[in-house]
Amino acid sequence: MKLILITIALQSMVVFYTGSYTQEGAPAENPVGEGVGCFAINLETGEIREKAYTKQRNPSYLVVSKDKKYLYALEEMYQNLQPRLYAYKIAEDGALSTINSQPIHGDYACHFAIIENNLVVASYVSGNILSYPIKEDGSLEACSQEIQHNGIGPNKERQEAAHAHMILPFAHNQMYAVDLTLDTAKAYQWNEKDQKWEGTPALDIQIEAGSGARHMVMDSDQEFAYVLGELTGELFVVDLTIGESNVVQKISFIPDNHDGPVGGAAIRMHPNGKFLYASNRGSETIAIFKIDAYTKRLSLLGHQNTYGKTPRDFNIHPEGKWLIAANQDSNSLVVFEINTNDGTLQKKSTFKVNTPVNICWL
Repeated sequence: MKLILITIALQSMVVFYTGSYTQEGAPAENPVGEGVGCFAINLETGEIREKAYTKQRNPSYLVVSKDKKYLYALEEMYQNLQPRLYAYKIAEDGALSTINSQPIHGDYACHFAIIENNLVVASYVSGNILSYPIKEDGSLEACSQEIQHNGIGPNKERQEAAHAHMILPFAHNQMYAVDLTLDTAKAYQWNEKDQKWEGTPALDIQIEAGSGARHMVMDSDQEFAYVLGELTGELFVVDLTIGESNVVQKISFIPDNHDGPVGGAAIRMHPNGKFLYASNRGSETIAIFKIDAYTKRLSLLGHQNTYGKTPRDFNIHPEGKWLIAANQDSNSLVVFEINTNDGTLQKKSTFKVNTPVNICWL
């Protein structure tokens, strides 16, 4: 009986990783992170257990390969500090061992995704996109292509130059590169013959100038996109079914009683496709929206305090029961249980982690 109970307990534990800011120069009040953190969460209780840390500088964003064999982590800093992109092999218990790394030819790489056996990186400060081929053993080849964004926006302080902020795969060989300054999700398609990315401007998504396009998600049919405006605290619902992107709704994710800074951060869709969540640094909240099953428009259900400071990222477990918020400047992970009937969040546990900035599920 004891063996059976232990087996059940182990089966209820799921591994996840955190990125963190580790050194001076990172966009955090007191960057004291310890690198890539490996943790386990109990899917019955929502309690977190620490497993190990892998030392790395400013690993602000992490991605796990589809087969769950490899984890990739970037270093977010200026190019003169020689940032690198790391490939790790994942052991059965979640532990990481370094495979190799490649230099990042950009300033403040902040997001990336795996598409068509390439790892594609968005560098915020330099505004460029870098593509790295992935070999069969999970290792990274040298950067094979660089795409430079250019332009300015109406916000003189934040949109003084192009700022690539996110890479989102769609279809089977395409991607959106979301740019905060251009207020555009620029579309690209992989050319298998030439082994390079080519722009497909007819598929570009344009939102209101000055909004600060940061991150986006798409519905399961990839017929609607939801773009988060970091600078104005608004979400833009985009209908992609008419051939050209068309913004059909604009809605705020900032609490009405908040008169402080706006710093939109993460946006996630619940696995059941019924709810959308968006975080704001400043009000320290996650806005909860219901997605209309037919029109795909949003209606605000409420705001959940994250019980911490600067919720740069949060992520939802694929089974849809748990949401973990990374409170960067209060050094905490807060676990919420999701009511899958109404989308609301209930705090279940808090765990101390230094300067966490990304949540990545294994």
